[in-house]
Amino acid sequence: MNRLRLFLTLPVIACAALSSSGQAQQDLPTRGLDQTYTFDARGDATIETSSQFSAADWSEWKDRFGDHPDILLRDLRYQYASAVVDDYSLEKDDVHRHAVAKIKARALAKYKSNGDFAIDVTKDLKLVTGSGLDWFFTSSAAMNGVLFTQTLKAKLPAGATNAAFSQSGGDFNQLTYSMDLAPSKPKGWLVGGIGLLFLGVILALCSAFVGKKHTTTVTIIPPPPSAPPPMPNLPPSA
Repeated sequence: MNRLRLFLTLPVIACAALSSSGQAQQDLPTRGLDQTYTFDARGDATIETSSQFSAADWSEWKDRFGDHPDILLRDLRYQYASAVVDDYSLEKDDVHRHAVAKIKARALAKYKSNGDFAIDVTKDLKLVTGSGLDWFFTSSAAMNGVLFTQTLKAKLPAGATNAAFSQSGGDFNQLTYSMDLAPSKPKGWLVGGIGLLFLGVILALCSAFVGKKHTTTVTIIPPPPSAPPPMPNLPPSA
């Protein structure tokens, strides 16, 4: 089953596999991480994860992942094992200690039937606000003496309707929506058909107009043949 494990990207892009701290969360320094999931009509998602680091964390992250993008991609594929991950890119800003990772996770939204899709959302993500195509969630976790806060935005595809978020008694909550999957008629055929219709009307009008024209036929009658000349009077024979 496809899972939208939104929270799992946090340890990977930030400081992966850090141990939790027992210190009270209100006393911890805070670090933020932003994620945007942009879904298309097929249920594929482009995932962009952006994180800001402190000087110490930036050095550690680069040693473990930033300078080894193949290892980061391996971990991302493990975390999104239910989807096909490709179109991977990683951008690093050493001056501002900022990193942005992008992947394409195909078939991340589950197609149910009759144009209905469902996205599984982990329970630790709390809905902040959402309606229509844009839905915002947040979550936080204490790791290695730092309180990581995650802000997540899910952007549903254009044309999505009946979007709703529901909490369930299972392992995941769900964000559901519907899509009109009826195949659209190609515009080229429609325009061509209209053009042929107008051409047929024009030809029919031209044909009717030409048919109503009167034509005059001139018949040349040759003159009647002239009578043969009279025979000359011959003298009687002796």
